[in-house]
Parts: sequence; C-alpha cells; structure tokens
Amino acid sequence: MAQGEGKGADVQPTITVPVEFYRGVKAIAKFLGVHERTAQAFLHDGKIPGKKDGTGTWVLTNLDYFMSLQG
Repeated sequence: MAQGEGKGADVQPTITVPVEFYRGVKAIAKFLGVHERTAQAFLHDGKIPGKKDGTGTWVLTNLDYFMSLQG
C-alpha cells in the first residue's frame, strides 16, 4: 500500500474560501438566490445559520452557510 492508503485514511481535499458577510435579509436573499420573504422564513425557522447582530439585523456568512450544508 502507498503512504496514506489503507484503513482509516479518510483524506478530503482542502478548499480555501474567503469569508463573506451578508447583512440584512435583502443581501442574504440575493446570496441564496431566493425571494426576500423566503430568506426571512429560512432565517426565522433556523433552516440557515443566520444570527442577529446588536441592531437586530440578520447576518449570514458564506462559511457558516456552506458548513451547514455538510450536516
């Protein structure tokens, strides 16, 4: 066997993604490619990992979103 092969060698490719912040339902909807009301429902229902900042504005990072897709 070659190095890194065999039992337990669970190698995954490394991907570098710059973190982008989307502030507000309108920006989040544009990022997701959905209507603003759909984005707001996703946020409210916890279907996407948005958080409210100190002013009550929804914030989502692309990294949090992509990580949530992994389960």
